[in-house]
Amino acid sequence: MWVLIFLILSLIDQRQVLGLNVWIKPMKFAISIGVFSWTMAWLLAYLPQAKRVKFISWVIIIMLALELLIIGTQSLRGETSHYNISSSLNLFLFNTMGIAIVINTMMVFWALLLFRKVSSLPLGYKLGIQLGMLIFVIASLEGFVMVGQMSHTVGAPDGQEGIFFLNWAKKYGDLRISHFVGLHSLQVLPLFAWYFSRHKTTLVWVFSSFYFILSLGTFWLAFQ
Repeated sequence: MWVLIFLILSLIDQRQVLGLNVWIKPMKFAISIGVFSWTMAWLLAYLPQAKRVKFISWVIIIMLALELLIIGTQSLRGETSHYNISSSLNLFLFNTMGIAIVINTMMVFWALLLFRKVSSLPLGYKLGIQLGMLIFVIASLEGFVMVGQMSHTVGAPDGQEGIFFLNWAKKYGDLRISHFVGLHSLQVLPLFAWYFSRHKTTLVWVFSSFYFILSLGTFWLAFQ
C-alpha cells in the first residue's frame, strides 16, 4: 500500500532532493521494509518460543514503522532523512531513525540465537537461515561506517548521477551496494539452502562464504 502511495506522490510532486524525486527514497524503503517484514514472518514461524517471537515481531513492526514514518516525513518537508544534522529537528529525526535501525538489528540477532534450539528443520536449511541472519547483522553494522563519514558516496558528495531507481553512484564508490548485498543474505541464503542443499551443510557453507566475500568485496571496491 505504501509503495503505491509513494508512487502516486512521486507523479504528483516533482520536487527533488539530491537530484532525485523526493518520494523515490521512501518508495525504495517501503519495498525493502515489505520484503524484510515478509522474510522475518517466514523465518520466525520456525521458532517455538511463542512469547519471544511475538515480542520480536512487535518490536520489528514498531521500529520499521517509525523508520518509514521519519523518511516519509522528511520527504514531505523536502529534507534528506539520512546524515541530516542541519537543524535540531533533523538531528533528532536522524538519531531516532538510527536507534530504530539498531534495535531492529538486535531483534534479528536475538532470533539468530534462538535458532540454535530449533531441531525440526533440515540441517542445511537451518544453517542457511542462521548464516543469512548473521551476514544480515554484519551488513547492518556497515551503517556505522556511513554514519561515520556522514554519506554513502565515496570520493564525492551524495547526490551523484546514479543507476535507475536504486540511484547507486555510477562514477564513484557507493557503500549502499555492499549494504544491499549483505542485507539480502536474509532471503538468498535460506532459499539457496532449501532448493540446493536442504539436508547437507557443506554446499551451504561454500555458497555462504562466497556470498560474504561478495559483500565484503563490494565494500572494498567502494573505497577504491
